[in-house]
Amino acid sequence: MVEETAALASRLSRRLRKRGWSISTAESCTGGLLSSTFTDISGASNWFEQGWITYNNEAKMRELGVEKNAFGNDEAGAVSHQVALQMARGARYRSDADFSISITGIAGPGGATATKEVGLVHVAVTAGDQFLVRRQDFGENDRLDNKRSFVAFSLRLALELMDRVDADEARLAEVNNRPEGSPQLDTSQMDPKSEQWEGNFAWAKEDSKTVADEIQQVDLASLTDWDE
Repeated sequence: MVEETAALASRLSRRLRKRGWSISTAESCTGGLLSSTFTDISGASNWFEQGWITYNNEAKMRELGVEKNAFGNDEAGAVSHQVALQMARGARYRSDADFSISITGIAGPGGATATKEVGLVHVAVTAGDQFLVRRQDFGENDRLDNKRSFVAFSLRLALELMDRVDADEARLAEVNNRPEGSPQLDTSQMDPKSEQWEGNFAWAKEDSKTVADEIQQVDLASLTDWDE
């Protein structure tokens, strides 16, 4: 697991360097393990901006601008899509980085609820004007094993978003290079159902706007399964 995680972090760092991008992190249950993984790579100061360890709800609100109502009740709570997304958005906004990753979950052995078991994690990644938020349940493993699994999962999701950014740029270049009058992209056959969140932000920079203000601009009309 340690070797796999190091390899994933190295792959992500190479892609960040290739683009000249920086990254910031917001962690809860992993306690800085993701940031530590990045800073194990020589030259990380060239692309790793900063990281936050916001272990309780008050810190998430104070440091990252997560709104109190994002925690909701036990059905939502700190381990949820909503909080993960606001954590990632807050880290991105406050560091002015190009890419961000957030992790919130239950590493164990305590912390489980009636609806959320040990080993559950929600990860959000943002890049450009895109984001992905995904849930995974790793089961009741050792606390350290869960933390390592959460970090590896976040890195795989980050690389997936990088692939999407590359693909979108390639599609945009194709559209821009079409002769005038050629057909536009047809999205009528796209399935709006999804097991995860994905979409686009409006990345305004006004100081008066909060993270919640920005999240409200996300188009969630086609996103159906918040718990998936």
